[in-house]
Amino acid sequence: MSSAFPLLRLPDNVQRKVLNGFDAIQLTDAFRINFSLLSSNAKQLARSLNITMDMLSLRPNDNIEIDICGDDASRNMRWTFYPPKRVRRFMWFKRPKRGSQPVYMPGRVEAKLFNWAPRDTVVFQNPGLSISSWLKQFQDVYHNSEISDISFEKTDCLFDTASIKDTVQGMDVNALSFTEDCGVECAQLAFRAMPKTKILLISSTALSNPDEYQNMLIQNLDGLAIIKKGDLKISLDQILLINSATVFLSSTHITDKMINRYVKHWIQGSNPRMENMRIAFEPNHIFNKDVILKGLKYRRCIPHLKKGYNGVKRYGINEFGFEIRRKDGTEGMIAFENDDEYRYFIFHVFT
Repeated sequence: MSSAFPLLRLPDNVQRKVLNGFDAIQLTDAFRINFSLLSSNAKQLARSLNITMDMLSLRPNDNIEIDICGDDASRNMRWTFYPPKRVRRFMWFKRPKRGSQPVYMPGRVEAKLFNWAPRDTVVFQNPGLSISSWLKQFQDVYHNSEISDISFEKTDCLFDTASIKDTVQGMDVNALSFTEDCGVECAQLAFRAMPKTKILLISSTALSNPDEYQNMLIQNLDGLAIIKKGDLKISLDQILLINSATVFLSSTHITDKMINRYVKHWIQGSNPRMENMRIAFEPNHIFNKDVILKGLKYRRCIPHLKKGYNGVKRYGINEFGFEIRRKDGTEGMIAFENDDEYRYFIFHVFT
């Protein structure tokens, strides 16, 4: 049977342990191990090593891919699962209609480290495991109880979203990502199939008009990020529709006046679930604080000294913030930050 998990780095003491009696393990070189997915001894050993990976992402695009990432970039992997070979017996053979393809039983599996070096790539026949089984194996070995996100990148979905939902049945899916060229129809199909997802990341070039996905804005999400460079034309009314606890927007079209009006709406009681909003602008953007604070009752504060707020500490910035209160007494704070890529407007609510 073909081996799997060929890309785990082991410290020297673990290598000696392996050499001293785990028959299921075969060293491929001084730093890597192979073991059978179906070997109980191998899985037990893998668990005992306490190798944790923070992110486990499913990418159902032209092929099915699973990305596994952690703090140690040398362990980051991409697993690609190819469908069984099709025999083209007739000239009129056609590819499956996009959006109708079920999640297949893989025929061939390829695993590689993210450095893409040929020596760090292995190809083998699937030992009879479904995509769902592979996900559960990864969760078990890497001590990860959830799927970090399911990422859609193509204009049209190739796979039936109901089949994707069945594949992750019983697993916690943290986020849906609509990136690259993902189209509106594909994003809507995925969202309707998995409405319990609590975080949405929207950065596709085709999703620059929030009017086309207002139903996503109004959901009680834990987090919503809409990341566009220059072409996200989001209106104040659309921002007011957002009902997420954490909001990240990237737009050069949001003005200081819009921010001022948004804060005034918040003071009157709108967006009650919002706890933290971050709006990213170009790194040379200059905020007109007089416009942002116009008509507001506020007092100055030092953000990194505020209990419950740690954002400014990351960048080592000591700009003043501005405390405000909504009519029910809830305290909020306006602050400004920057890093190498962006200049940020921050609105933090203390709960």
